[in-house]
Amino acid sequence: MKACRRSVVIGVAACLLVQSVDVAEAGRAVQDKRPRVIVMTDGECDDRASMVRFLLNTCHVDLEAIVQTNSRFQKNGHSAERWIEDQIDAYEKVYPNLIKHDGLYPHPDTVRARIVVGDEDYEHMRTIKTWDQKPGHKVEYFPDDWPDTPGSDRIVDVLLSDDPRPVHIQAWGGANTLSRALFVLKNRHPQDYERAIAKARFYTIWYQDDAGNYIERHHPGLMLIWCDGFSTTWTVGAHDRAFFERNVTNGHGPLGAKMPLGCGEGDTPAQLWALDNGLRNHEDPTFGGWGGRFVPHPDLPNVYVDIHDGDHGQAIRRWMVQVNHDFIAKLDWCVAERFEDANHKPVIHIRGGVGDRTVRAGKTLTLDARKTKDPDGDRVRLRWWQYREAGTLDETVALNELPDGRVQLVAPQVDRPATLHLILEVQDDGTPTLTAFQRIIVHVLP
Repeated sequence: MKACRRSVVIGVAACLLVQSVDVAEAGRAVQDKRPRVIVMTDGECDDRASMVRFLLNTCHVDLEAIVQTNSRFQKNGHSAERWIEDQIDAYEKVYPNLIKHDGLYPHPDTVRARIVVGDEDYEHMRTIKTWDQKPGHKVEYFPDDWPDTPGSDRIVDVLLSDDPRPVHIQAWGGANTLSRALFVLKNRHPQDYERAIAKARFYTIWYQDDAGNYIERHHPGLMLIWCDGFSTTWTVGAHDRAFFERNVTNGHGPLGAKMPLGCGEGDTPAQLWALDNGLRNHEDPTFGGWGGRFVPHPDLPNVYVDIHDGDHGQAIRRWMVQVNHDFIAKLDWCVAERFEDANHKPVIHIRGGVGDRTVRAGKTLTLDARKTKDPDGDRVRLRWWQYREAGTLDETVALNELPDGRVQLVAPQVDRPATLHLILEVQDDGTPTLTAFQRIIVHVLP
């Protein structure tokens, strides 16, 4: 979208000052709707690759903290190496161009201020076996007598705040810092504990220490999403080195040049799940989105695990092309000094809004996206499809896609209420092609 930036000019006319304030207030209103995010990272090579992508996605989130941790793979952490600070220095160099394409990119100093160090003590995981930590495994380490850290303090403060928005806490490495924060909340702030953890959405790439098993047993009110499907999608073998050399590390500015090659982006699904991209996966992990699709664990309340949807990783892999094109476009923004020198996503408009629809069996439903536009004036192609795995309707519904952007369907016969998930994809013809998404959930009644 076109950037909305405040400019202060000495001697500007009063009417322009009023307009400038209005633009700033509008920007803050948009910010208030963005997902709040806390990233915990152990600084492994693939974390560093995922961080490059994350910094380019900060326009879509309200960044609360980047917490440096360790893991069973990175025993002592990497906070002393200042690798995050180095990436933010590179981000600062491309920031003047980025805000020409999206005015919600945070100032580099704001990002720097969000860096804190969490638990990097290897004694808090020394005896765990590498591949034993899965949902349902016994708890071996408890945070009761661990010291507080700036990272755990920050998590406590964020969850205790009056801001009602959900907080998406991501574990790219270990999560012992979160364990300690939850212990503190439960024991020092018992009157606020339930309210605080109800806001948390914890997405973890594997269990890279004992925190996941502790949290699932001792803080069951916190939603926990355990991702394993990344391993066939975002790890080393799933990456094309030539693709990244062509589109990321060469000719796209100093931030893209920071992207390490040959180690994959194993933690990227965590950040993708937190993005509000129209797929509505925040509402329910079973809906599915860029970060995968998940189902409830049979024995653990509020714990969700991968669903394969055909094969291991398919729930993530199905979005890969569009996700990487989004990344390439943002890398183009890093070196594009004018808005018109790069591509931007189409803007979807559906008549009647993007809320759920209800229709009785045998009746016709029409959805109208004819007012969808592209900010660059590109031609767009609309495609509606049924995300069958996400709904409760166990059949494929015929969709009549009209050439003008409308779609019609006849609701099938059902014995009980069922849900049908429709996805609208709108792809432009720019370079790279960019795709906007919108999910509409249709409730079919008998």
